[in-house]
Amino acid sequence: MIDLIKENFSRFLISRKLKNIVLNEQDFSEALRRSGSFLILMPEDEKDFRASYIILEYLEHLNKSIKILTRDYRISLMPAKFRNKAMEFGIADLNKLDLPSHKLIEKLSDMKFDGVMDLNRKDDLFYSYASNLVNARIRIGFSKKGADKFYNFQITNNDVESELAYSNFLNCLKMF
Repeated sequence: MIDLIKENFSRFLISRKLKNIVLNEQDFSEALRRSGSFLILMPEDEKDFRASYIILEYLEHLNKSIKILTRDYRISLMPAKFRNKAMEFGIADLNKLDLPSHKLIEKLSDMKFDGVMDLNRKDDLFYSYASNLVNARIRIGFSKKGADKFYNFQITNNDVESELAYSNFLNCLKMF
């Protein structure tokens, strides 16, 4: 019961803070081709975390500059070539509602990328909110509860298996 109240209050606060943000329609084929830098928000789920590496590999193959936001304890689990591109956050970077702390909000707000990719398949307000704190034209994420408020490009998530979901995500990116 308390978690539901906390989540509803978090959604209310986020909607108030993001009410002036307009997600403009984009020509994604052109926008992705011209984009040089991406902030990647890594999944919380362990299987998803590992399965999402194919997205990092693909962006590296395209010579895109990437910065990866993930939990502090997860950096050592990443392939070595991506560890130096990771930006960690820990418990101290969360407020009482499990949203980004004021310090992390300031840090993310100062960043500028061509695009943000939220690789979380499950609804996670921390990452959805964080994806909108960064200055970026393109915001890509999986379709989930309230995703219209956060992403201007959504990828359907019908797959139970992590590998299939990220393979489909990759195929959608390759179409552009």
